[in-house]
Amino acid sequence: MRKAWLLLAFSLLVGLGMNLAHPVTPAHLNTIGIDKAMFGVMFASMNLGQFIFAPFWGNLGDQKNRTWVAFIGLVGYAISQFLFGYVTNVYLVILVRFMAGVFACAILSNGLAHISVNKNFENNKAKLISLFVAFNVMGATIGYYIGGFVGDFFVGQEYVLMYTQGFYNLILAGLTITFLKMDEEIKIVKKRQSAIAQLAQIKKLSKELFLLIIIIALVSISQTNFSKYLDMYIKDLHYKPSVNGTLVFVTGIVTLIMSFLVVPHLNKRYKETNTILVVVILQAIFTALTFSLNQDLFLVWGYTFFMVYIAGKAIYEPTIASHLSKYTDVSPGVLMGSRQSAISLGAIIGPLVAGIIYDDIGVYLFLILSGILALSAVLLFIYKERVNI
Repeated sequence: MRKAWLLLAFSLLVGLGMNLAHPVTPAHLNTIGIDKAMFGVMFASMNLGQFIFAPFWGNLGDQKNRTWVAFIGLVGYAISQFLFGYVTNVYLVILVRFMAGVFACAILSNGLAHISVNKNFENNKAKLISLFVAFNVMGATIGYYIGGFVGDFFVGQEYVLMYTQGFYNLILAGLTITFLKMDEEIKIVKKRQSAIAQLAQIKKLSKELFLLIIIIALVSISQTNFSKYLDMYIKDLHYKPSVNGTLVFVTGIVTLIMSFLVVPHLNKRYKETNTILVVVILQAIFTALTFSLNQDLFLVWGYTFFMVYIAGKAIYEPTIASHLSKYTDVSPGVLMGSRQSAISLGAIIGPLVAGIIYDDIGVYLFLILSGILALSAVLLFIYKERVNI
């Protein structure tokens, strides 16, 4: 029981530490003179680092000590944040963000993997994994809130938050190696596939499943850009970082409520394909309303219509994963590898394109993202009519 609570505390503290500087990141990039067209490249570079190195850290954790892998990830991420606060050259910033992605993916993934293979958690594994993810979301929302509040006092000196985040993660690394022991009696010797190998698995899928993977990638493009560019848009509307932090804090609360109180009941009562279709339609409609109505009242729409999108996102993610698990004729490795590749590619391609066009079209970027969600809904309807699971 003590081990479970230590893992949950670890997840919460990692979520907090990963998000302390996020509310001020757009302001920091603006302060050091980075052109907005390059913002998308920086977001994508971090996602690319995660995409490439996640299998490596997974392999290392399977075969070696997961605690040490998490420790290395935290130290590496801390160093990347120190450098992010220090360097001002655009190409060095891109390299530093890539480095952050490389090390960030070593941390939580090994915590989840430890829960999955630890025999002591066999009877409550699913519940503990759900709590592990929920505690991370809780930590992230707290980190956003604290970072936004503190950021109000360091306008033009946002690097202070980067350094603070670096020190925090170094301290957390020390606590992790001291108190959190992720020892496993039997280590996994079979290597996980590389990112490229995972991507190549898509060609093995049926036409219907291939269509679903395309839909997942499209939804990933929209969700990634809503997340990344909302921070920047709030800054462009001349709100303080604390406004951004508070809004994200509320989205975290909505996500937790939906995850614990709504999702379990929906999955029991309704067919998953129907739930996913309705959710994506609602996301398309309410994001379009959020960003098409009078933007002088953005916070009103943000705390109402946009929260419908957030609630939908909280329903979509576990439901799509549950639906994919119904494909029993496809190996879980191929299935989940293809899903992760689709999400990762969407998280890379989306910010790259958005970074090029955001500075020119502003709020219309979000309407395009709503349109992509609408297209995803159309494709989901076609998919739903073709499958019986």
